[in-house]
Amino acid sequence: MQAANGTNDAVALQAIQDEIETGISEITRIGNDTQFATQRLLNGDFANSATNSDTGAGVSLANSPVATSLSTGTHFLEINQTNAGSETLSNGTDGVNNSGATTFTGSTFDSGTYELVLSNVRAEAARVVQFDFSVGAGTTAGANLNGSTFTDGAGNTFALGTTDEITFSGTESDGSTFTVTITVGTSVNATGVLGVLNGALGTDSASYDAATGTFRITAATVGETTLSGGFVIDDNGGGAPNEFSTGEVVLTAGNLNDGVLVFADGTAQTIQAGQTVTALGPDPSDPSEQQQQITFTLGNTLTAGTDLITIVQQEFTGSLNGGQTVTFQNGDQEIRFRSGSGAGFPSGETVTLNFDAALLAGASSQTLQIEAVNNALNFQVGANRGQQVKIALGDLRADQLGDVGNTQPSGNDRTVSGINVTTLTGANEAIDIIDLAINQVDQQRSALGAFTNRLDATISNLGVAAENLTASESRIRDADIAVETTKFTRNQILLQAGISILAQANLQPQNVLALIG
Repeated sequence: MQAANGTNDAVALQAIQDEIETGISEITRIGNDTQFATQRLLNGDFANSATNSDTGAGVSLANSPVATSLSTGTHFLEINQTNAGSETLSNGTDGVNNSGATTFTGSTFDSGTYELVLSNVRAEAARVVQFDFSVGAGTTAGANLNGSTFTDGAGNTFALGTTDEITFSGTESDGSTFTVTITVGTSVNATGVLGVLNGALGTDSASYDAATGTFRITAATVGETTLSGGFVIDDNGGGAPNEFSTGEVVLTAGNLNDGVLVFADGTAQTIQAGQTVTALGPDPSDPSEQQQQITFTLGNTLTAGTDLITIVQQEFTGSLNGGQTVTFQNGDQEIRFRSGSGAGFPSGETVTLNFDAALLAGASSQTLQIEAVNNALNFQVGANRGQQVKIALGDLRADQLGDVGNTQPSGNDRTVSGINVTTLTGANEAIDIIDLAINQVDQQRSALGAFTNRLDATISNLGVAAENLTASESRIRDADIAVETTKFTRNQILLQAGISILAQANLQPQNVLALIG
């Protein structure tokens, strides 16, 4: 944050960077050296990993130290497209199709209507360069140049004689060079000069403006900016030094049909007609979220104005190993899937995935194979085999904290190890990277806290079982056998007496009934 303030000069920024690099080194040292006994805990030795075997599907593991708890082996993620989505271009308030945009792909914008604004649009133009001199206004193309007075842009003049040599030189639009030297003589005119000059220029062309007495060259194609020229006069052809020398005046710089595009009040970018562009939405408030985007191809002619694009977002459902169904959109980040009991996998394992703007390469459904390696640390919590709980410990070193796999505008990785605050852009990037890193460390701390609570609950449960077992053992050990035997005998006698009395009571009614009968 200090580096992002504009009050620091280059020396101060470098000093801040030196201090930051020291902190980065300490983060990496802690990650490498933190250990229990001989086991290193924060260097990724106990981190789980997962990869998608189909690299073209647009699915990747989230940048989180606790992104997966999948067991080692192959897991199956079934994805189905439930809404194909659409993108429709329509005219804005000006009633003109300014962009001609077509072939929409990779949209991560939510459903809605968005403005596509084109500004600073330039019509295509070929580069035109004028040699910085004039022969004199009104000199026709057929007039003899002998005796004419040449005047350069600074007001310097030279009267041309029959033995003088004039030389046109420069660089053509294709990058090649040209040089044309003509001895004036008694009959050289602008038309003759143009014939020789055009013969040397190839696809570019030369022209003469009689009204101003100037020579020009025009590029053969629009957009190029290489064309240039110069002119010298050698008095009597005697060789260097030249007595009259001029450069060029650029009348038209040369450009393609280009302009500035802004989509949905997002990031402005320079574009050209016919170009395939990826337009970006506004910067997300949460640095862990991805900037919204849409890709389309611009028309062959651009004009300034506003178009409207109506988007109906694609939707998908996904299920991991027959588990719960999750609904998401392409471009969504950190979507968590929980496995089911299908395919022989245990229930309850999770994986957090990121989805690219283009998903499944246009297919409506696909089953992806996710190859997982589970290196989690095991804790034995029961007396029998397999009664274990696990906790994964992510790689928390500096090169693994941040937006791993992406780069900053400077080309450095978007990780803590790639922070460089010697520029304003780098300082702002550093703030986002550190926010991401803090979030990732918090996720690991949360996972550890939850696991600690789970162990505490297991310990309490085992403690209650041990207490009950001890109480049972104590009752057996402390029993008075004589007293208990006496109680048992007494209860047995009472039971037998009760049965005898009951039998006699049932016999008397039967005797009475027999006498009556």
